[in-house]
Amino acid sequence: MSMSLQLVVARGTARSFLSGNAAADYGDVILLRRLLLAEGDQLLAADLLLMAIAMNPTPAEISAFGKAL
Repeated sequence: MSMSLQLVVARGTARSFLSGNAAADYGDVILLRRLLLAEGDQLLAADLLLMAIAMNPTPAEISAFGKAL
């Protein structure tokens, strides 16, 4: 099974966010989660969903990127 470069980068970025090696804001997490879902990586997307929920986004962030659920 081959992976696109976009998916490889998305998975690496998600792992960095989840491990705390890279800083992420709510918008980054939501957009990355959507990409991973579209590419079929439900496990990392689920972990990002939990991270987004725990971030307690501001009303402005929710307005711009939507609710995590």
